[in-house]
Amino acid sequence: MTTEWTQHHTDLQNLMKKEIDAMRELLGNLHQEEMLILQKETAYWTQLMEERGHLIEHLSHLRQDRMYITGILETMNQAHANVPLEQLVPPDNENSWELLAQRDQILALLDRMNLQCSRNEMLTQLARHQAAPELQPEKKAKISIAMLPPEDYNNRNAS
Repeated sequence: MTTEWTQHHTDLQNLMKKEIDAMRELLGNLHQEEMLILQKETAYWTQLMEERGHLIEHLSHLRQDRMYITGILETMNQAHANVPLEQLVPPDNENSWELLAQRDQILALLDRMNLQCSRNEMLTQLARHQAAPELQPEKKAKISIAMLPPEDYNNRNAS
């Protein structure tokens, strides 16, 4: 391993740490949204969404930087683009294990964020449904039909 490769490897590790921190902040923001929905609190909604926009933008820049560094490592290893991280880093290097653990954290955070987004969407839809005035169905006039027992029906002409 060259010093240049080691530096890029370390840069990738630092970027992934920052990405994990940003994802945790975003997940916290999603949890705050859930609390606002449950408490029917709309005063802080705009502020929360503005904060989320900044977090997403920051996360996007970190991911672009990570993809750039990963591309450099792929070129240095003469690997194909989008090669799995396991094939990109040396298995005997301690930093490689750290990178793989960080990748697993990123994937777990993605799953949790997707789950929280789905939950928030469901709660929002439920809140909208409950907030809509329940329309009572119009009372329809009941139609009653008198029915005669079969023996009375058969004997009706006899009387």
